[in-house]
Amino acid sequence: MKILALDIATQTGIAVGDSGSQPRAWSISLGEAPDRGRLSKDAKAALDGRRFSNALKMTQGLIEHHSPDLIVVEAAIGGAKASHYLIGLVACVRGCAANRGVTCKPANLSAVRKHFLGRSISVNDFPYLKSKDAKKKAIKREVLKRCELLKWDVDGDDDAADACAIWDWACAEFARGYQAQPGGDLFHANG
Repeated sequence: MKILALDIATQTGIAVGDSGSQPRAWSISLGEAPDRGRLSKDAKAALDGRRFSNALKMTQGLIEHHSPDLIVVEAAIGGAKASHYLIGLVACVRGCAANRGVTCKPANLSAVRKHFLGRSISVNDFPYLKSKDAKKKAIKREVLKRCELLKWDVDGDDDAADACAIWDWACAEFARGYQAQPGGDLFHANG
């Protein structure tokens, strides 16, 4: 089963591959991220519109180039405080997938982290870090370290690493017979 996984955001992580193989991963920008506080309401709406258009084009191109059996996209989180922008990006991916006849499933971030890291790491696991941004970066470092341990080529790109985590979860969740790779050096030949 070929799975396309997306860590959707302004900088979108992408991982694609057949279950049982190593994913190919990279990230792309859906548009510049200027200081939104300085933009007018109309300018913000226009910027978001361009990014939504880019999300549609990206999804269509990925479907045409890779012919996935399944697309898995990180679900927007936050309940009533969820980002309308991220919800829009997810809607773009899901709509494009539906138009192309490709099944698209949401991935719950805590389930992905629990599967990929062994537990659902959150910002609360880093009380010694002051800012929420620093805590989010610490989580991304953990995901990146796990990809490096698996020898997956993410080239230090934490968005690509997040997409790989989603891809691995999707393989375990939806692909028959998929076995997640063990971590550590115990199961790797020294070389």
